This record gives sequence, C-alpha cells and structure tokens, in this order.
Amino acid sequence: MKGFYVLSAIAFLLASLASCLEFDLAAMPDVNGARRCLSQWLPMGTHVKMTAKVLPGFPGQTINMEIHDDSPHLNQYGARKNLDEVVLRFDTQAHANVIVCFQNALDQGYSQDGRTLTIQFKMESGAMAEDLHKVQNELKLKPMEVELRRLSMSLDDIQDELQYLKQREGTLRDSNEKMNSKVKTFSFFSIGFLVVVAVYEVVYLRRFFQQKKLI
Repeated sequence: MKGFYVLSAIAFLLASLASCLEFDLAAMPDVNGARRCLSQWLPMGTHVKMTAKVLPGFPGQTINMEIHDDSPHLNQYGARKNLDEVVLRFDTQAHANVIVCFQNALDQGYSQDGRTLTIQFKMESGAMAEDLHKVQNELKLKPMEVELRRLSMSLDDIQDELQYLKQREGTLRDSNEKMNSKVKTFSFFSIGFLVVVAVYEVVYLRRFFQQKKLI
C-alpha cells in the first residue's frame, strides 16, 4: 500500500510538470514584434513533444514560433510561420536549454490598439513525451501497466540526468582544484617576489647610506 502511494505521488508530480501553459501575447509591428520565450534545460538525447495552439482572436495578427537551444552550436529544432496549431517531436542534440520563442506580428494595415492572442503551450520530455498508446494496443496492456511503464521510464530519465549532473560536478570540481592550485602557486610566487624586492631595497638603502657616510 505504501508503494502505491509513492507511485501515485510520482504520477501526480509528473502530471503537474507536464501541465499546459496559457498566456496572452500582444500584437506589435513585425519589425519589433512582441516576443515571449520559454526555456527548459534538457540533457542530450531527450525525446521532446511540444504542443502549441493559438486560440481565436481579433484579426490582423500572425503568430510565429521558433525552437532552438543555447548550446555553442545553437541547434535549431523547428519553426512555424502563421501558427495555428502544431505538434512537434524532436530529440535534443546537446545538454542545453531548449528555448521556444513566440512572436505576435501585427499585419500591415492594422493599427496597434492593444489586441492580443492567447497561446496554449505544452512541452513534455522523456517518458512523458513517449506515445505509449501504441505500445498498449500492441501488447494489450492494462492502464495501470502503462502507467507503471511510464513511471519506470521517468525514473530512468531522472537517473540519467543525475548521472550527468554528477559528471558535471566532477568536471567543475577538477577545474576548481586546478584553479586553486594556480592561485596557490601565484601566491607563493608573489610572496617570494615581494621578499626579494624587500631584501634588495634594504641592501640598496644600506649601501646608499654607507656611501653617504650616514651610517
């Protein structure tokens, strides 16, 4: 019974993370159209399902969308002009933030009067993005078995992410230790240099005063 409550809590948490986001985006001229970007960090090789829908509104507005990441390669995952409703699936190419940007461009001939469009957005990743209905039909699984399989895949995703974070922590720790070693070496060098300069100053002043017969 305790295990059932744990699985239920995990399922509720995953469902909350995959909830749909709804927001309004004001229309502005295409040159400087209003943009809103949403991002989520995902490890490399993660399967992603992204759903976007534009609700009906006042005419004269065009929603454009583009998806990319912030890795050094700036991988592009998709773009849509004059968006109405779309479902996109892709696999991430790098450990990076996946960024989805929406732009509401005001069509020519329309004045900027504060009109907006409502966008419904949902991004699922890992096990939540997998289509298990096909597997359920092929293997004739019960709904509980499907959820257990989804939870198992989710736990695998979490384990992979923790492993990546552990590796990254090790890399950062090694970099930090190297930097500390360089700082320590530089500190010893600075102290030694200051000691040499101080000794030189003392010797120079002593010789100067002896030449002037002050001591």
